[in-house]
This record gives sequence, C-alpha cells and structure tokens, in this order.
Amino acid sequence: MKIRKQGFAMLLISSCLALINSSLYGQEKLQFTLEQAQRYGIEHSYLSQSASMEVQKSKRKVKETIAMGLPQVNATGNYQKYLELPVQLVPAESFGGARGEYVEFTFGTEQQMGVDIRATQLLFDGSYFVGLQASRVYLELTKNDKEKTETEVKQMIAQAYGNVLVTEENAEILSLNIVNLKKNLDETKALYESGFAEEQDRDQLELLLANAKSAYDQASRLIEISRNQLKFAMGIDIENEIELLDGIDEVTLESTDEDYLNNDFDIKSHIDYKLVATQKEASKLLWKQQRSTYLPSLNAFYSYQQNSYSSKFDFLDEARWFPTQTIGLNLSVPIFSGFERNNKVQQAKIDFEIAELVEKQLTQKLQIDIANARSEYTFALSQFQTSKQNIKLAERIYHKMQTKYEEGVSTSLELTQANEQLLNTQSSYINAAIQLINAKSNLDKALNK
Repeated sequence: MKIRKQGFAMLLISSCLALINSSLYGQEKLQFTLEQAQRYGIEHSYLSQSASMEVQKSKRKVKETIAMGLPQVNATGNYQKYLELPVQLVPAESFGGARGEYVEFTFGTEQQMGVDIRATQLLFDGSYFVGLQASRVYLELTKNDKEKTETEVKQMIAQAYGNVLVTEENAEILSLNIVNLKKNLDETKALYESGFAEEQDRDQLELLLANAKSAYDQASRLIEISRNQLKFAMGIDIENEIELLDGIDEVTLESTDEDYLNNDFDIKSHIDYKLVATQKEASKLLWKQQRSTYLPSLNAFYSYQQNSYSSKFDFLDEARWFPTQTIGLNLSVPIFSGFERNNKVQQAKIDFEIAELVEKQLTQKLQIDIANARSEYTFALSQFQTSKQNIKLAERIYHKMQTKYEEGVSTSLELTQANEQLLNTQSSYINAAIQLINAKSNLDKALNK
C-alpha cells in the first residue's frame, strides 16, 4: 500500500512538472493565412487598440456634453470667526446725544456658519446645442480614424506577411544553389586530384560556394527580422511562434481578375473621403457655434441656505439655524465685444471654405491614386509572371551547362557564367515578388479593400 502511495505521489509530481514545462516551453504555434493575420491584427495590433480607445473616449465626450444641459446641483459650506467685530457709527442724537456726534456700536456675533445648496438648469444657450452636435461629429471622426487605422494595419500586415514569404523563398533558392555548387565542387576536387581538372576550376567553384553561403546566411537572418516585423504589426509577442499558411502565389495572385482591377469605385465610400467630409461637417458646426455667441443665454436657479450665528462654537449643539430660499433666472445678453465675435465668425467661415476645397482636392487625388495603383499593379504582375518564367528557363540552362561540365564539354568559366545568370534571375524574381506584393497592397488601399 505504501509503495502504491509513493508511486501515485511520483506520478502526481511528474504530471505537475510536465504541466509547468509545457506552459513554459511548449507554446502553441499560431497559424495564419493572410486574411486571418489581417483579422487578428485589426483586433490585437497596438494601433487598432489605441484607435478603439479613442472611440470609447469620444463616446464619453458626447455624454459629458449632454450632461452640461442637465440640472447641476452643488452644495457649499462656510465658517468664519471675527477676530474683531466690525464697528458701526450711529448718529448720537438718535439716543439723546448732541447733533453731529456719533456713537460707536458693534453688531453681530463673533462666529458664523452656513450651508448652501444651489441647483441650476440651463434653459437656453445656442453654444450648448451646437456643441452637442459637434460632440457627435467628433465621435464620427474617431470612428473614421479607427476605420482608417484598420486599413493601414491590413496594409502593413499584407506587406510584412509577403516579406516573410519572399525572404523564406530567397533562402530556399540560395540553399539549393549551395547544394548544387557543393556537388560540383566535390566532383571538381576529385577530378583535380586525378589530374583531369585545373586548379582554377576548383578555386572558381570554391569562390562561388563561399559567396552563396554568405548570401544564404544573410537571407536566414532576414527571415527572423521579417517575422518579428510581422508579429509586431499583428500585436503578437515576438517570443511566440507563427506559421504562415499562404504562399507567394496566394498572396500576390488572388485578385487578378478584370472585375477587381476595373470595377467602378464610389469615391464617397473611401475612408479618406469620409474623414475629410466629416472634418468639413465639424468646420461647419464650428462656424455655427461662433455665430451662436450672438444669442443670449438663460439659466434658472434655486438656492436653499441655512445660517447660524453664535459667540462660541456651539453650532452642532444648541445653536439656532435660520433658513433662506431663493428662486430666479439669470439672463445674459451679449451686446458689444469690440468686433471680437465678428472676427471669430469670419475665421470659422474661412475654415469651412478651406474644408470644402480640401474635399474637392481629395476627390481628384483619390481618382488619380486609383488609376496609378491599377497601372502599377498590372505592370508589377506582368514583371512577376515574366520573372517566374525566366527563373525556370535559367534553371534549365544551368543544369544543361552543369551536365556539359561534368562530361568535360564545357569549362568552369561557362559554368560560373550560367550560375551567375541563374542567381541574377533568381534575384530579379525576388524583387519582382516584393514589388508585386507592395503594388497589390497599395491597390487594395486605393480601392479601400
């Protein structure tokens, strides 16, 4: 029985240790397609979280503005003690004294305490009602900013996701080159030792292999850097492992149909246009708010007071309290401000006119941006497809030259030239892939996708 208990205890300890180890070292690898990565980034990226907080803040601002028009109730209390009571002069003849003489009297008590509860209600104020409209426009602005941020986050993630795929593809290509070059070098060394190859042939291949290894090391480092950039854009801790489920073709070629490239686009649905339109509405309300300063404001109030007077501090015991109640209206009518209000109104009017001009300017700019983005994407797509075909052709040329070299028909110089041609073609393919990814990302942004 004792042995069984010890065995159970060891099993329990082992299980606990396994759980701890799995929590510390066995983090689950996160897997994402590009679309999933963008959805994740919209929810978790630092930029998106900040934009969401701004929306919440603006909602509170709307409630704050509404509250200014609700009843306001405040209570105040006061206590004072005279170190010397004020002296009043009274004509002496009132008390039988001589005319022209005065008698000194002190009135009141040394100590006084009072409380006051005051309620006010805004009845009319043009600035308040305009401010209420402006606060809702401010909320709309922050929502548009959030949508704009989400668009930018999607673009950042698309580019970062594509860069990871391109760097990994580049490393894989360079790795295959190293394998081929090492094979050629081993064969050349054997031929050299047998007297069938020159020392120059061996040295040339050793140089090519060294350069290929150096390029591969650089590409391997770029993989880690590009992955960390993608994690940062998505709001993922860099300690976490991620796996990308889409390849270069899925990222670059998923939207090549004519409908996507040539569809009619409503400029007013673009987030940049909505931002400018909302800003124009805000400028219009500011102009309206400045004009409202010519209007009077009216407030109602109610006040309830209680005061107590005594020669000693006994207000909490036997002191008498005397109540006072007041109700009334406060009317404020602006008459003349030295033309200050008029100048503020004119400035606000100019700001509104500037906002209208910016809206027209942006409409033209968005149309140009869409046309340019379509053209750049079409060109980048053509370049990518051509480079993809070229790399297959360069690989065939290299393999044929490699076979000829092994058969002794071609020289090491010709093999080196074929290898350099292959490397240049591969480099062009990588650059074309990067340009296509960026062009597609810019087109998505221009089309507000």
